[in-house]
Amino acid sequence: MHSYDVTLLHTNWPEKAPDYFAPLRDDPPHGFAYSDRTWECYPGITGRRAARSQFHAIAEVAAEAARSGVLLNDAGVEKTGEWLGHDENQQVVAHLLLMAAHRAAYCGLEVRDLTDFLHAVSPAVGRAEPDGDSA
Repeated sequence: MHSYDVTLLHTNWPEKAPDYFAPLRDDPPHGFAYSDRTWECYPGITGRRAARSQFHAIAEVAAEAARSGVLLNDAGVEKTGEWLGHDENQQVVAHLLLMAAHRAAYCGLEVRDLTDFLHAVSPAVGRAEPDGDSA
């Protein structure tokens, strides 16, 4: 296992009342600190987490925050369309999933709709892997 830096925040859309974040402020996940001004403007948490990958570190911390009643919607990625290194790409995937979970609730979708979507496109995943990119 390796230790990974994790930043999770809420980008204030829609804006939440300060008491929404009270569970994280009062009892953040172990090894994490809460701030109302993560990145100088967003409520969020930062810390390090040992896990088998960057994705799993983010998933564990996001799950702990969710169990406290707070859905954070950003994993600290500014440009999701860029291809970066392995760990950074895992961070982008986690970021997009957090955004999807958050936005789904505002447009009438449920988590099951998201997982059904991922299962529906899974037959093509093998072709999208690095070994499947050849013509």
